Amino acid sequence: MTTVAILRTKDKKEESVRMAEEMGLTVRFASPLELAEKDSTKFWQFVEEVESGKAKQVVLTSSTAVKYMLNLLQKKEKAGAVVKKLNEKGIIAIGPLTAETARKEWIKATAIPEKFNIEGLVVHLKGRITAGEKVWVLRSDKTMDVLVKGLEASGAKVEEVAVYSLRRSEPDRALLDVYYWTVHGGIDAYVFTSAMTAEVFIEDGEKKYGVRQFGQALNSSVIAAIGEPTKNTLERLGIDVDVMPDDATFEKTMQALQKFIHRDQN
Repeated sequence: MTTVAILRTKDKKEESVRMAEEMGLTVRFASPLELAEKDSTKFWQFVEEVESGKAKQVVLTSSTAVKYMLNLLQKKEKAGAVVKKLNEKGIIAIGPLTAETARKEWIKATAIPEKFNIEGLVVHLKGRITAGEKVWVLRSDKTMDVLVKGLEASGAKVEEVAVYSLRRSEPDRALLDVYYWTVHGGIDAYVFTSAMTAEVFIEDGEKKYGVRQFGQALNSSVIAAIGEPTKNTLERLGIDVDVMPDDATFEKTMQALQKFIHRDQN
């Protein structure tokens, strides 16, 4: 049976493990990163513009952004009122999972790219943004250059607000085990779900075991990247990417990995 290491934040563990096991894979799940709520003056400026009706376009970049936006709003008992205002126009959801998470919280998603990749995303948003229009982008504290540049190329005035932060987690037993089994054998494939996840995992692994040993160990396994930014980061760090789906979602990444493994075994 194929053993796959899934590198993803802990809030995604249950769905990640379930999906992989349903595909007949043995899972080693670990989290090089942890999430934290990010309260800021900029966020409450965004809330004021939503309440006053000035915020015409709102982009939610992930299901996690939906969660932390609502957490912040609930602190001041504003969730109901702000969601009602957002629903007057609807939000732009970056990907089907973001849209589904929003809908579960009664937030209307009016725009989802048919193809969730960099090119499709930018083209899709260009068709919905008018020149001079202000667009609020709710995201993590890590930059999303492709998205922002694509919006600005459409003539939009982009306001970014981070509602959560991503930072290195203290290595727990699960993460230390993945590092150990990487260099000692026992992991057949790796799934990297963000550029930062890849960077942190590889940099820390190289510190523990050396650049050459750790890099060779990874390159002897199947490497799956969720999208172009993650693929580019892995390749910059000397890791060859075997699998990347057309749509940058976790489900599509796992399906592409499963297909690659079965093809390789036949």
